[in-house]
Amino acid sequence: MERMRAAKGGDPGLLAAFLLLVGLGLATLWSASSGYAISLGKSGGYFAIRQAFYLIPSILVFVLCAYVPIDAIRAKIGLVTLIGLGALLLPFVPGLGENRNGASRWIDLRIATFQPSEFWKPIAVLYLAHVLERRSSRSGEAGFGFDGSSALVAPLLLIGLACLLIYLQNDFSTAVVAALASLCVFWAAGAPYSFFLGIGAVTAPLAALSVLTSDFRLRRILAFLFPAYEPHGQGYQVLGSIRAIRSGGFFGKGIGLGTVKLSSVPEVQSDFVFAAWAEEMGFVGVLAFFGLWAFLAWRAFRIAFAEPDAFRSYLAFGLASLLLVEMLINVAVAVGAVPATGMALPFFSAGGSALISSAGVCGLLYNLSRGSSARERAGDDEFGAMRFDAREVGDV
Repeated sequence: MERMRAAKGGDPGLLAAFLLLVGLGLATLWSASSGYAISLGKSGGYFAIRQAFYLIPSILVFVLCAYVPIDAIRAKIGLVTLIGLGALLLPFVPGLGENRNGASRWIDLRIATFQPSEFWKPIAVLYLAHVLERRSSRSGEAGFGFDGSSALVAPLLLIGLACLLIYLQNDFSTAVVAALASLCVFWAAGAPYSFFLGIGAVTAPLAALSVLTSDFRLRRILAFLFPAYEPHGQGYQVLGSIRAIRSGGFFGKGIGLGTVKLSSVPEVQSDFVFAAWAEEMGFVGVLAFFGLWAFLAWRAFRIAFAEPDAFRSYLAFGLASLLLVEMLINVAVAVGAVPATGMALPFFSAGGSALISSAGVCGLLYNLSRGSSARERAGDDEFGAMRFDAREVGDV
């Protein structure tokens, strides 16, 4: 009975970080996008109000993912995976899929649009955590490994198929994020280094071919390598973003007082919202931003490493990695460290599907923390800290 009572509460720090990110994200979006919205002939709060519309389903998804038993979710993972894969085909259906700027990632639901690839990312982590635990050489024990790579082929092919479907929607960045989050689960599950080397050997030339055969992607790569070569073309956004970040100084210009974002950062409400945050909050605000994300990452990875059950620990590790990969890629683009990708900043960028998906990820992490916290409070000796397989070089 004591353990049942303990299991009711989750990690309050994780919950606080989630709520704070949602609140700061909405406020930042309002401040960042107001000028751009007015330039489009709309009210200053147009993008923020639209984002607020998705807060209700986001909170509902968070609660659902936080309180439905993990074992019940796992029991339906096969069906959920099939639905997720099927949904990736819907943007290709005439009359249902919506094309924007050459990309076919959305489904038109008349009252709103829906981006299936955003929901596939956490589904992929769930699927891999389930199937890799089942295929392990020591099933159920955290820190296991594989007797060979054959057990990894089937899940790898399914993940590859999903990434291909996302890529065909002209959504290269989401395909990359889904692939990276999946690789994090493979790594946590003890896949040998030869497995990752093989993936790199196959995907590197394919990635190069996808860039060389696309004028749009090739120009983005050239703009990244030589940003001043085409300052009014592909490099315009990144150069404007860097100017906005630099102009923030140490303490920033104040909320709503950013000026560079108004004229130099197109799509500031989406890919480059971090630039608006940095301009208005300054270096101090940037430190606070990374401090909040570091706190969220610490609480999330703490769940993964404290969880003795393989499925739950790999699920927590993959979900935490997914959020961090999205955040780091978006910020890296904003500061000109990587080529522009179109990756949203979780909780900050405009986009209802992305907000709901991120809320679901945090809900699952909170759900996992409930079980982990219960065991810690129960003080059972059988539950030790999870140790990922050290995978010495000689074992590869």
